[in-house]
Amino acid sequence: MKNNVIDKIIDDGIIQRGMTVIVGFSGGPDSLCLLHSLAQIRELYDLNIVAVHVNHKLRAAADAEAMNAANICERLDIECAMFDADCESMARDMKVSTEEAGRNIRYSVFDDVAAELEESGIPRDRICIALAHNADDQSETVLFRLIRGTGVHGLAGMPSFRISEGGYMIVRPLLEIPRADIEEYIRVNKLHPNMDESNEGTDYTRNKIRNELIPYIEKNYNPNIRQVLRRFAEIADCDDSFIQDIALSECDRFLTRDEEKEAVFLDISEIKEYPVPVNTRIITAILTMLDIENKITYDLLLSIHKLIYSENPSARLDLPGGCKAIREYDRITFTADASIIDSMQTPSQSEMELEIDSQILKRGEYDSIISCNASDDNLGAYAAFDFDLFNKAYPGKAGDIVLRSRREGDYIAIAGGSKKIQDFLVDSKVRKNERDNILLVCIGSEVLWILPNEEFANEMHRLKGKFSQNFQINQDTERVLFLEVAEKI
Repeated sequence: MKNNVIDKIIDDGIIQRGMTVIVGFSGGPDSLCLLHSLAQIRELYDLNIVAVHVNHKLRAAADAEAMNAANICERLDIECAMFDADCESMARDMKVSTEEAGRNIRYSVFDDVAAELEESGIPRDRICIALAHNADDQSETVLFRLIRGTGVHGLAGMPSFRISEGGYMIVRPLLEIPRADIEEYIRVNKLHPNMDESNEGTDYTRNKIRNELIPYIEKNYNPNIRQVLRRFAEIADCDDSFIQDIALSECDRFLTRDEEKEAVFLDISEIKEYPVPVNTRIITAILTMLDIENKITYDLLLSIHKLIYSENPSARLDLPGGCKAIREYDRITFTADASIIDSMQTPSQSEMELEIDSQILKRGEYDSIISCNASDDNLGAYAAFDFDLFNKAYPGKAGDIVLRSRREGDYIAIAGGSKKIQDFLVDSKVRKNERDNILLVCIGSEVLWILPNEEFANEMHRLKGKFSQNFQINQDTERVLFLEVAEKI
């Protein structure tokens, strides 16, 4: 039993030869077992071990435990970096539990120590952060998440390997070793760990699961419940990894990230046809980019799914951390940047006027229809109408034709009647924040020509725009009102 822990660490190969290992060291049985076992193979595997102890200042014995942790490291001839943290103040500031605040502090400290080691010349890929979670911790985590409510990703439990926020490897060498084996290792090696009495209480949900629920299930339902939960986590992890690989392979096609604006844009035109589990992983990837992955709940994922699959082309959703998800047709913008959110609001009437400084509208009257190619770069976009029909409706008003953005009451003639410009833009799937950038050739409130724009769903409208059905050229046309948009000279 003495070498069972060490043999398992060696067999798994999770700690590689020549690594610098940062050990999260509370001084408790689990972290002491990990630190001591790594010290036993230090020379054989040419390991550089750095213990990191974070004093959370939450219990009366905290300072004494920090001193004991430092003494243990001294006896093992291991460098020990000591840190003090005010978890209660941070928990109040972050509006989280002291447990979550402590976790955030520890992981931040681990990354800081790793960064200092990298700056000293140790390659990043030769640094890892070793945590002492054991097999029983895994079982308790899976059951805790199941009770709280989680998806397949949460049921996969804690991974034996992942990358920290700072980009360093986090490993859990004891994740398959039961707590009983760790306790035996401590006893055989005559070690003296710190003992956290709060772990024996029932003040926290996790403690209740550890000290009450699992023993009750073992006694009354299944004595092997811990192993069952671990196997369940392994199966969930396999399924989750498979779906995750599919989702991540698709992400690059549909995601655009603007680092400067702290925004993520998701094209949902295709993924609306994807299975929900794949889109769940894509959503999770986005929320991770927004640094709110710890706030993910089933209800949150369900709300974002509704945003994707809804028939409503425009919708908005508040996300944790002050972020927003704003859908406009086939694009959802995820952001906490107020300037982006503000730009997606409908402007006031005064803001809708456009300064046309790079384009001008040319008008011309011709005695015959001019045949031209819309792709001719010298000509640019153009439209042609029957001048006499126009002049009958608007006598002498050809000079009043203007190029502008939309206004309330604008309409365009269509076959069999007319249509409000607002309705046309909605039907054409033009995003709300882009509608006031669409240029219109107007006479009063009547729109003669909606200029071409990439926002239009219809390819013809993207290339040539939309023409009024009034004043159409026909076989009786004698004079033509020709309109062209050209570069200003």
